[in-house]
Amino acid sequence: MYYCVLNFLVNLFITLIFRIKISGLENIPLSGGIILCANHLSNFDPLVLRLKVKRTINFMAKKELFANKLFSYTLEKFSVFPVDRNKNDLLAYKTAVKLLNDEKVLGIFVQGTRDKNFDSAKNGAAMFAMKTDSLIIPIGIKSTYKIFSAVHINIGKPIRFEHQKKIDQNILHDATSKITEQIKKLVGETVL
Repeated sequence: MYYCVLNFLVNLFITLIFRIKISGLENIPLSGGIILCANHLSNFDPLVLRLKVKRTINFMAKKELFANKLFSYTLEKFSVFPVDRNKNDLLAYKTAVKLLNDEKVLGIFVQGTRDKNFDSAKNGAAMFAMKTDSLIIPIGIKSTYKIFSAVHINIGKPIRFEHQKKIDQNILHDATSKITEQIKKLVGETVL
């Protein structure tokens, strides 16, 4: 009951305060394990994506958000799981791999945090894609997130990387660069 009411209120709030424009929704497969990999501008990003993408997105979020028990419970109800960004978090890694192997949707922000600069891109999406043979769906988000402003979401064509049992750091870096370039292109194609 709590989740249903909260979900309704969140969706209503997002719909009322932003003008969401989306293109490329047809690029998201309706089945199979996929990684939605977007740039990260605001805490509203996951809420907007949840509202428009018809599949349940399981997002990683920094563990600090789970400190409050009620907020932690709410995040879990919204399919969010914690990751410790200060170390190699084996539990978060196993959770992500299991989700993808179970043909679910994993949501990752390429910078790992809210940042307009793509120089801080992390290798997580590429690593998970190579380990699980999952498609990456690049997404460019562009918005000021001011009240009643437009939020443009451009969803790109799927990217597939060759399955790797042991991942070379150079291959991982090159794959992350390819993902980042696609997201930058998608962001650049939007007009506010």
